[in-house]
Amino acid sequence: MHIGQIFKFLLALIIATLVMLAIRTFIFTIYTVPNQDWRPDFDAGDRVIVNRISNAPILKGDIIAFTDTVDATTNIGRVLYLPGDTIKYGMELYRIPLICCRRCGCKDCKLYLVRIGKQRVLVHKHQIIGKAKKIYHLKF
Repeated sequence: MHIGQIFKFLLALIIATLVMLAIRTFIFTIYTVPNQDWRPDFDAGDRVIVNRISNAPILKGDIIAFTDTVDATTNIGRVLYLPGDTIKYGMELYRIPLICCRRCGCKDCKLYLVRIGKQRVLVHKHQIIGKAKKIYHLKF
């Protein structure tokens, strides 16, 4: 091989790597479920792919990836209730607000009730990374 061919090969390799990183960072991201705390939706080792650019509305039953506002970790959960839905907690009925707060300033600020294993959390729309799909399971 001479220098010109090596240079072209390295340049093609660098460009391919940058394109792959850009796609993975801005369009699709893959996450691995770390432990059994995510049951019944996921087992430890399940892999999910997250579509970051989809404009499809979030519906009940969708699996979403979102960031935790406290420690900036990524969580994956199933949407149980949408904005405007009424839920029963104990003997009380509560309605998930159509708008999360007036101070936010977001035009599309909404809250979703999401199940992560046995926990239920309220997630703001701006925390949502995208819809997720389970792609396969890694065996440990």
